[in-house]
Amino acid sequence: MKNFTYSLLLIGSLASAQQTTLEVNGKVLTTVSDQEIVLRGINYPIIDEGSISLANAAQYQHKIDQAALTGANAIRIPWYTSGTHWRDNPQFGTPGTVQGYVANGHLGNLLAYCHQKGMVPILEIHNATCSNDWNYFNNTVMPFWTSPAIQNLIETHKEYLIINLANEFGQVRWTGNQAAALNTFTSNYNTAIAGLRSLGIDVPIMIDAPDCAQSSTELLSVAEAMVDADPVHNLIFSSHAYWFGYANSGALVEQKLDEAANSSVCFVLGEVANTQDGDTCGSISLSNLYPTILTEACERNIGWLAWTYDLDCSSPREMTTNGEFSTLTAWGNDLVYNSNYGLLSDSPCAAQQLSTEKVPGSDMVLFPNPAGDRFGISGSDGIAFVEIYDVSGRIVKVIDSGFGSVSLIGLEPGHYIVKAVTSDKSFKTFRLLKI
Repeated sequence: MKNFTYSLLLIGSLASAQQTTLEVNGKVLTTVSDQEIVLRGINYPIIDEGSISLANAAQYQHKIDQAALTGANAIRIPWYTSGTHWRDNPQFGTPGTVQGYVANGHLGNLLAYCHQKGMVPILEIHNATCSNDWNYFNNTVMPFWTSPAIQNLIETHKEYLIINLANEFGQVRWTGNQAAALNTFTSNYNTAIAGLRSLGIDVPIMIDAPDCAQSSTELLSVAEAMVDADPVHNLIFSSHAYWFGYANSGALVEQKLDEAANSSVCFVLGEVANTQDGDTCGSISLSNLYPTILTEACERNIGWLAWTYDLDCSSPREMTTNGEFSTLTAWGNDLVYNSNYGLLSDSPCAAQQLSTEKVPGSDMVLFPNPAGDRFGISGSDGIAFVEIYDVSGRIVKVIDSGFGSVSLIGLEPGHYIVKAVTSDKSFKTFRLLKI
């Protein structure tokens, strides 16, 4: 028992010696450069930009450049599981295109470029929107997140990435038995989170409220327990403020946001818009409600992400007409320049600039992961030596050269901790899966 306890303490000290991901501490989100950041930004379904290829860096970088001009410090990017987006439909595109963007590194490059432009990327799965089919969640959505390619993507970009498991998934108020439905919601998410943590995925996980993400009260009623259940306590909770039928007055908005402000969890409004879907897309106006929502959110230091920078079925809630900053709509201009809450305003509620200051070793990337007989570490010029630990905390290998190609021959398949120590005694740890 003594050896087992020591091993757990050793592995824990290795993992926590240097913050390697965005971390939630109570209500506060902190970057690896120790900056406390309130997420204020945009949603951008860039995958729907039919005029560009996400395999073409110049094309998608131009679009991200334009989005970054809004001053946003966060960008939520809808994505899709294989075969569920129009790009994979033979009528409109080529089957396998979306998965190809993942396998060939294009999605990863897009995420890295968003961060390079000063925005925290939030990757979310969108093809399960407003579903209450938990079989679909467990058998289609979660296998996307646990696939080796996505594990590798998350590991590579973990210093600045948030993952949003499923857009607007689950129903509670809209069911006949709300207590049972809330328990189903919680237990399925807790299981999914535990599964991801067991794979070494420690990045913040964003959880949308049930009922098309509208039900903030219901989400907050279980949020603290979900944080306690998360092995690394790194969760962000999100409600989408389509509140025409949920909180359609100033008093009700204040009540909902007070609940969030008085909780002990990190909470954001993952989508805020000026229209809401009714009988048709965007048929319900929120033009008198959203300014109250944003003003009250800012007064409580609650972050928000506008829907959407471009590409929506409701043109009034597109911030631009074609993805170019020069074509800001009335909605876009208000979000960017409003004196009370605009992203580029002079008010305390503006989007604070994301610090890109790097911590020691932050250029290092371990690849591939999972690995077969070899792995490498890029950005390894300053490494003095590398130690590999097994899950019991025992050093199984020490390497003092050739960090670009490290042999794993002789090690059993399984999980390992890789510790890269630099000449100035700083170090960075990685979780490695040998297959």
